[in-house]
Amino acid sequence: MQSLASTASRPARNELRPYDGPPGAPAHSAVAPPPGGLAGPAVSARELAAMGGRLRPASAPVPEDVYATLQSHLTRSLSNPFLTGSDVQASHAALGSVPQEAYRATLERMDRDGLLATYVSRMDGPSRQSFLEQAASSGVLQRRPGGVTGELGMPGRPEVFVNDPKLPGAMRDAVNAHATDTGHASVQAYDAYLRRYGEAVEQTDSLRALRTLGPPQSLELRETVLGLAWADPQRARYEAAWKAGLGRPQASHVQAYEKATARALVLSGQQPAGVFLTAEVSASHDLFKLKSEAHLESRGSSGVQAQAGAVAKAGPLELELMTDAHGKTEAELQLSVGIAGVSRDSEGKAELSLGAGQHARAHANLNPRTAEFGGGVAFELSDKSHQHHAGLKLGYGLRGLPPERAGQAVRNDVPGVFSRPKDLDPGTAWDALPAERRALYERQGWTREEWAEDSRR
Repeated sequence: MQSLASTASRPARNELRPYDGPPGAPAHSAVAPPPGGLAGPAVSARELAAMGGRLRPASAPVPEDVYATLQSHLTRSLSNPFLTGSDVQASHAALGSVPQEAYRATLERMDRDGLLATYVSRMDGPSRQSFLEQAASSGVLQRRPGGVTGELGMPGRPEVFVNDPKLPGAMRDAVNAHATDTGHASVQAYDAYLRRYGEAVEQTDSLRALRTLGPPQSLELRETVLGLAWADPQRARYEAAWKAGLGRPQASHVQAYEKATARALVLSGQQPAGVFLTAEVSASHDLFKLKSEAHLESRGSSGVQAQAGAVAKAGPLELELMTDAHGKTEAELQLSVGIAGVSRDSEGKAELSLGAGQHARAHANLNPRTAEFGGGVAFELSDKSHQHHAGLKLGYGLRGLPPERAGQAVRNDVPGVFSRPKDLDPGTAWDALPAERRALYERQGWTREEWAEDSRR
């Protein structure tokens, strides 16, 4: 009697049950309902929320021995005050022994008990990957396959798992953390691709080879990769965490494109615009002179040039004739009056210098032919007889667009290095081009053979 009274006074559980008809209706089954409730599966409101608001067919029961192992490794105690990597590995092994039909129920129970959040928080990248692979093989997760890697190792779209709102919250965190890891790996791979592209650009020996290489590709990593629904309440949080964890490549797409453009100018016999530094070391004995000049471009290219020649003096005038290793000869005429000096060379560079002490001079130079402007300082030492001289000259320069290139830059009929000439589209033959346009295309590296080959595409 006391047990019946306690059963009658026990409050009903807040749960959902299948509808069996109005009170007093005959039962549809001969099986008697369990004490204190109606027949059918019972689901609490909390359990319903964990299942995403949908009733699913009953799964296999959670293996209690496995769950006890999980609790022992994911619960702090006097015997295990600190959860370590070995606890994560043991938990992964225990979950791997759960039958596929009971895997999801095990994760949901872990989520309700707080064990899943503890498990996920102790994972590093590889263990997180293993956990999600395990869940996918058990049918709990779905994949979003990644893109294919392109030429020169250009990374494709990263592979991620579907972040379904019906998943337990801690598992959703793990899915987003994995997507952040793969996104960051794509950014690092893209940085390496840009470096390989720059090296490939420097190795091209013709404009045709540069056009065949093509322009640098850009990496498009948008939050749509995650596949989160607009109405997902966690969308903003996950997208913000994903963007913050991607990082940035050290190289940039713009720099790679500029390097390709600069290489095109070099291959066409022109000098790219930009900033450069120079250092010149010289030594002379009587009328014989040696000098070596090194330069460094802002785009990363560098070079060293050595010259040898003779110097002739007549009062304030000095004529210098120098020849490099390729047999190219340059001449420079200098006029020195007191502390001031002016010079002009055969390459079109004019220089003005002023003395700044006994052994130092400041100089400024301009070359309209190459659109270069610069300056710097020079130091010179001589012996008492003034027959032996040693000098060091340091300078900087800015290179702009010469008149011809400036005119081409504003013309809309001049194709870029990776652009297809519009005269190819109507199938205009090479010999049918006006002489001016044919000369323009020749300066861009086009030949009769390449023109005929591309016109057939």
